[in-house]
Amino acid sequence: MSKKLFFLSTLAILSTLGAGCVGFGGSSAPAGPMGVFRSTDKGDSWQQSNVFPTTQGVKSLAGVKVYRIFTDPSDPNALYLATRGQGLYYSYDKGSSWQVAAAMQGRYIYALAVDPTDKCTILVSDGANIFRTNDCSRTWKTVYTEQRGQRIVALGFDYSKRATVYAALFGGQILESLNGGDGWRAIKTFKANLQFLATDPLTPGRIYVAGADSGFIRSDDGGRTWVSLSRSLQSFNESLYFYRLVLHPSKKNTLYWISKYGILYSEDAGDSWTDVKLLSPPGSVSIYAFAVNPSNAKEMYYVGTVLGENTASRSTFYKTTDGGNNWVTKKLPTNTIPVSMVIHPTETGTLFMGFTIPDKK
Repeated sequence: MSKKLFFLSTLAILSTLGAGCVGFGGSSAPAGPMGVFRSTDKGDSWQQSNVFPTTQGVKSLAGVKVYRIFTDPSDPNALYLATRGQGLYYSYDKGSSWQVAAAMQGRYIYALAVDPTDKCTILVSDGANIFRTNDCSRTWKTVYTEQRGQRIVALGFDYSKRATVYAALFGGQILESLNGGDGWRAIKTFKANLQFLATDPLTPGRIYVAGADSGFIRSDDGGRTWVSLSRSLQSFNESLYFYRLVLHPSKKNTLYWISKYGILYSEDAGDSWTDVKLLSPPGSVSIYAFAVNPSNAKEMYYVGTVLGENTASRSTFYKTTDGGNNWVTKKLPTNTIPVSMVIHPTETGTLFMGFTIPDKK
């Protein structure tokens, strides 16, 4: 059964239809709704996208602490909501309503990857385990368990080799499976704390790995050999203090490196970098949410957050349509912390943003 048919059948049963591991230090927890907000006018206005139909009636995800929003490479309307200890949710209608992956309830979801050749095959990590579904989240199977206390922080399918998938462990190890997750082997161990892994859909065999304050690495041959890209970043102060890496979805070799310095972009797969001129000075804000228009690389969005020690955090939404020469600022619809932002791949005026509050220490 397709995702769409399964979703429609689920709704028919129901009686009614109704944001790298980020640490927030000691900042006071702000009040306000969390979950997902959606804008259909490029960030000028936002509405909650938290409708959660259940057999007990329509509920809301406004109390869900978002870890990250993931997308589906073959279904533009599919979104996956990874949470901080509240499980996995998914939407097949651009966030208009959400369903829960029952087997993932109560788990902290660190990583998710959708098979680009089979949108019903999904891998998920809760840190200690990798789970797989082959039927669009209805049933799940544990395909890997980490016995050494290492957290599995990232997953990525190879776009050029069917059923090949990679996993990154925080302790520095890269794992590879050639059969969709049924068997794994270690292909590389870095002396770094890894935070991020991405496979490049536009360049066969290319993998990017980023460490938590420890560098940026690329492979062009499916993980057999690696080259460090950190030296090219070091001319930008504190740029190795990494927040996010975004691959432009349609412009080959174009990357955006989001760090404590600010936003850098590369048009040669990370060999060299140019800084995007921001309104917020380098190092003045934390940027956990960034997105770029897939059809226009000059149209970018980010949120600058100031994390207060004894006061509520403050966040401002910025957007540019000319590559950073000019910026427009907007208020956000909630004073919780934005941690993830994505743009609809075909309806490029539609943005999604996930919000959270600091975890209790």
